Amino acid sequence: METKEKSTTFSTRLSEAIEARGVTQKWLAEKSFTTEATISRYVKQVNNPAVLTILADIARALEVSSDFLIGLTNIPDEKDTIADDAKILLSCYNRASKDDKKVLWALLSKYMTNSERERIDELF
Repeated sequence: METKEKSTTFSTRLSEAIEARGVTQKWLAEKSFTTEATISRYVKQVNNPAVLTILADIARALEVSSDFLIGLTNIPDEKDTIADDAKILLSCYNRASKDDKKVLWALLSKYMTNSERERIDELF
């Protein structure tokens, strides 16, 4: 993947993640210890952190995920194991209110194991 493509991918995915999480660029800047202007430049493809290009190239060469290299996961496999419909479901769930989440869990309860039900009961 060329550097321009990596920049576009990062920018697009950053924008999608911000939207899916329902947060602002300002919130993200505060949580990531940077400025809102920096986040805005990444979203608009004005800037691209150079380390992303290097990280992507290293991960691809070693056939591991970048998350593994930076310590976000202990699973080195690069494969995407979550189905697209599950990703959408998770994204919607993350934006749902607490009351709506309770309704969703009530609908799903017939598919859960006893231990899963107990864990959900603890959470709500």
